[in-house]
Amino acid sequence: MTAPRTLVLASVCCLALGACDFLVARKSDEAEEKAKIEAVTPPTDDVAATDPDADDAPVAVASTASIDWEAARRDMASTPSSSRETTGFQVEAQGSAPPVPVLLPTGIVVPQGAESGVRFQPMSDGYFAAYPGIDYDIIVNGTNEVLEVPGDSAPAEDTALTYTPTMTGAQVSFSRYGADYLVEFECKSIEVGEADCISEDEALNVTRKLVIAGTR
Repeated sequence: MTAPRTLVLASVCCLALGACDFLVARKSDEAEEKAKIEAVTPPTDDVAATDPDADDAPVAVASTASIDWEAARRDMASTPSSSRETTGFQVEAQGSAPPVPVLLPTGIVVPQGAESGVRFQPMSDGYFAAYPGIDYDIIVNGTNEVLEVPGDSAPAEDTALTYTPTMTGAQVSFSRYGADYLVEFECKSIEVGEADCISEDEALNVTRKLVIAGTR
């Protein structure tokens, strides 16, 4: 009886040792595979944290523009007074004038009896002027609130006219004397959800004819 028991115990021990060797080999393979994956996978650190210049990018902030009043006064002095006539209001001059040079349209047709609808309103940052029209109204806005990068001491430059169609008509924007201007054209009627009361050429032509009507 002793011999068979000895054989059984020997077999059990062999099986146990084989299982241990299998587990050790499996763990070794898993560790090697994990090491390969970690070597291939790139680090997932935050790009902003590793980029020293990420927080140094300039950010534009709203500020009050420096107006070139000398250039505005030169232009006004060279403009005939007949070209600076306004309809229904008088633009204040010198210290009482708006904080930006006042540019107003010329050669536009205001319907008879609609002169009372012409408005001019000085604002703390500029002004707006409204003119009723036959097919569209014209609203001119001027402001000294602009976006600029802190520390950028470069003087503001005049910009070209930028035409943009809108849901209610169109608008033209530009900069002059350091101030920003926006001329809006609001259609009297909109058919089939489309405002086509004014063409790009006409909007640009009206804007080109703006004249300086007031300055400090």
